[in-house]
Amino acid sequence: MSEILLDSQAFFHNLTYISKYLHTHSTSTKLALVLKDNAYGHGLREIASLAREFGVQDVFVKTYDEAQIVREFFGSITILYGEPKGALAPNMAIAINNKEILHSLAFGSKVELKVNTGMNRNGIDPSELEEYITLITQNGLELFGVFTHNGYGDDLGDDFKIGCENFENIKVAVLYICKKLGIEKPRFHGLNSSGTLRSQTITDDLVRVGIGAYGYLQSDATPQIAHALKPVASLWADRISSKILPKGAKIGYGGKSVLQEESMVSTYDIGYGDGFPRINEHTKLYTACGKRILPRTSMDCFSCVSDAPRICVFDNVMPIAQAFNTISYEVLTHLSPFIKRTIVRK
Repeated sequence: MSEILLDSQAFFHNLTYISKYLHTHSTSTKLALVLKDNAYGHGLREIASLAREFGVQDVFVKTYDEAQIVREFFGSITILYGEPKGALAPNMAIAINNKEILHSLAFGSKVELKVNTGMNRNGIDPSELEEYITLITQNGLELFGVFTHNGYGDDLGDDFKIGCENFENIKVAVLYICKKLGIEKPRFHGLNSSGTLRSQTITDDLVRVGIGAYGYLQSDATPQIAHALKPVASLWADRISSKILPKGAKIGYGGKSVLQEESMVSTYDIGYGDGFPRINEHTKLYTACGKRILPRTSMDCFSCVSDAPRICVFDNVMPIAQAFNTISYEVLTHLSPFIKRTIVRK
């Protein structure tokens, strides 16, 4: 059956590269890993085990269910979205974007307050800081962190710098409020992969590394760094059947692929039902070894002029992302969690 192979050495290479960058551009900033959405499609348990092996202590997941899966792996796990379905373990925290959730959390629960610094998506307004921190304290909750998401790390221009400056001002305000209320300083973090790898001075307590850890960085600001990272996942498909077809034979739905010569054609067990993009007659896409994936792909399989028993669909998702005018994130996170993930140690 189809399989996603995870190159452990590529993963460790990426984390080492980013860690060395941190050591050069900060004094004590920690590397935290983003594991949300099934570790960007790579497999939550598999990547969590590798991250723990590398020494990662702090991670971010999407939901309470994801946190439960990796609860034994890490010192701190922050849930970015939704409310917990049960009590938070001592090593778990929940991100706060609204007041309502503060009234539903158990006494002593850890929270991380998200603040808007210019992306205008999630996060409270900076003018609400004292109100929220006071309410957190009154409800017997622990202010574990204050964070933002600088959404301009990939882009040229001044917006990234402005977002960083806004967060520095928020840090000052938070420290003043914490001193006033007599509570401990929370941890601060605001940078993702691209934001981290373009910053010359990093003063946050940690950085949230996501896509960079998995080998990709689609950033106009740091194009040279993107080439230093190595893709971790490769997708492999197994042959279902093969047949010799004559010149002029039509293949698949609508017969949109027409053979120009007699060829051996095989089907392989990956399709759009597995989260792989649906390839039609308007899209040219090739396997890692240069074989064209013939349109139209089906829900459970695709055809290819090949007789190989197993074929590497991709070892780098960028050509696929470019063919569908999207980003690496989308291709990776769409891959079905039911595809087997296997860690490869070279």
